[in-house]
Amino acid sequence: MLQEALYERQNLISDLEIPEVASVVGLGGTGFWTVVFLAMSGVKELILIDADTVEVSNLNRLPLKESLVGVRKTEAVKGFIQEIRKLLRIEIHNIRIEKPEDCQILRGAIFCCTDNLKSQQLICAYCKKNKFSYQRIGYDGTILNVSKTFPLTFEDKPAEGYTVTPSWVIPAVFAAAAGVSSRAYKELCLMDDIGKLHIQHSSYVPEKILDDARDEEKEYIMDNIEDYIPDGYGYCDDCNKCSDCHKVDPDEDGYGYCESCEERYSDDEIEDIKGKAKDEEYDQIIEQIETGEITDSKLEAVLKKWLKKKGEKIPCLA
Repeated sequence: MLQEALYERQNLISDLEIPEVASVVGLGGTGFWTVVFLAMSGVKELILIDADTVEVSNLNRLPLKESLVGVRKTEAVKGFIQEIRKLLRIEIHNIRIEKPEDCQILRGAIFCCTDNLKSQQLICAYCKKNKFSYQRIGYDGTILNVSKTFPLTFEDKPAEGYTVTPSWVIPAVFAAAAGVSSRAYKELCLMDDIGKLHIQHSSYVPEKILDDARDEEKEYIMDNIEDYIPDGYGYCDDCNKCSDCHKVDPDEDGYGYCESCEERYSDDEIEDIKGKAKDEEYDQIIEQIETGEITDSKLEAVLKKWLKKKGEKIPCLA
C-alpha cells in the first residue's frame, strides 16, 4: 500500500522507464546523487562499486554525517539509501575497475560515475561489447559530461583521474539528474526566459570542446575526402595529367578535377594553366587577324563591328 502511494504521482508520467537493476561505478559527487535519484525513482536493485573511503572534502557535495569520514563509500551510501528506501536490494563491491574481468560484476543499466580514466574506458568498452545499457556521468569543475556513447576521453593519460578537481554540489547534482533522466525519460526540458533546452543538448559548450570538435571533424574529412568530392568534379579539357578519363569539367571557371585521376593540381599549377591558356587564346586571335583566316565566328562579328566604327575594311571581312 505504501509503495503504491509512494509512486502515485510518478506513475502519471507516460514513457518513464525506470530500470529494475542498475550498477553505479564511482560514489563521489555525481555517483552518490545518481544512486539517490535511481533509488528514489524506484529501482529495485543497486550494485554499488567504489574502492575509496569518505573524505572531509566529499562532504561539500554529499549529505553525509562527519562521523562517516574514513568509512568506505559503499557502506556509507548503502546506509544512507536504506534509510529512505528500506525494500531496495543493495550489493556493494569495494574495488576499482582496473581490468576487463572486473567488469563482470556489472548488471542492469550501467552508470559510470568514476573519475578514473582507465576505469571509464574499460566500462565503456565492456558495455559496447556486451550490449549493456551505458550512461556516462561526469563533472570536472564547470564541465558536465553526460553521454550514452563515450567516456570522458580515450586519450592515453595517467589512470589517477583528473589533475584538477574543483567541486561544488550544484553541478554534481545537475550532472547526476541529467544522466538518470537521459536514461529513464527523454522528454524532460529546462525552461528559461528565452525558451526550451532539451535534456540531451547543452546551452553552453566551452571553446576548448568546440575547437577539439572542429579539429576532429577536419581530420575525419581528410581521412574520408572522397565522400566530400561532388560527383562530376573533373580536370580541365587541356589537362595533360589525365590518362583515360572523361575529363568532365562542370566547374564554372573551367578548371577542376575528375574522379578517375590520381594526380592532382596544386593551386599554383591551376593558376599557371589559366595563364598559359589565356596566352594561347591571344596568340590564336592575333594569328587569325594577321593571316586574314578568321575561323572564329564570334571574333569575326566583333572585328566587323569594330571596323565599322573605324570606317575601315579588311578584304577577308568584306
